Amino acid sequence: MITAYLDESGHETKEWMFVAGFLGEEDQWKELVRLWKRALGPQRKNLHMADLRWAGHRTKNLLSRLGPIPYECNLQPVLAGVMAKDYEDLIDGTPAERLLKGYLVCIIPLVIQVLRSIPQNERLELVFEQQREYEPYAHRALASLTDLTVFQQQYFQTDEGLPKLAKWSFVPKSSTVQTEPADYFCFALRHLYKDKNSKKTQWCRPILDPSGGTAIGAILKRNQIRQVMMETPFRALELEIKKRKSEKR
Repeated sequence: MITAYLDESGHETKEWMFVAGFLGEEDQWKELVRLWKRALGPQRKNLHMADLRWAGHRTKNLLSRLGPIPYECNLQPVLAGVMAKDYEDLIDGTPAERLLKGYLVCIIPLVIQVLRSIPQNERLELVFEQQREYEPYAHRALASLTDLTVFQQQYFQTDEGLPKLAKWSFVPKSSTVQTEPADYFCFALRHLYKDKNSKKTQWCRPILDPSGGTAIGAILKRNQIRQVMMETPFRALELEIKKRKSEKR
């Protein structure tokens, strides 16, 4: 089983939105936990990017220590990014308008790219940091990717006919160290695309892919996003939204 720990950044805005994190095997994640805790130091239990202070060099030094660790553990960076204005006209006035701010638009192509990339008979577990607003719809969209009557391509199933996407879960913030590199990575990506010369971008450089091109996934262009929005998981999601609204009446 290969596990990806993922987080998001920017879903509350109409600008850049990212879902990103790292992918690896159990031994690699165990090593990450060991090195990450050591780099945090005795005075700090967790990394929360939203809580950092950016005035002094203590934060810069902390981020410099933590950033290379996922790569030292041979974890694979995974990412998907979208610009909300590139697709918002497709959902304007539809049942999905309030919900598809970018979170699910990132998750679906990201997971598909990971399934394409892992070995044929390997199975995938996804662990997301808790996202209460979108969890019910993420569950529905991810479940659609395990429906082998719809997705019959080789990269969706093992030779034994099992879905390669084995399971997924949402965990509370601070409940596991493994989601903290994803928090850092997402934060770095959003600030990179917002302003590549800002202090936050520069201080976050250590978590950005040092090889310059080994990440699974992509920053989706306008035409790619619009194609994704027409695919099966999103059509199934829109039906689910309509169903839920009807049940509330």
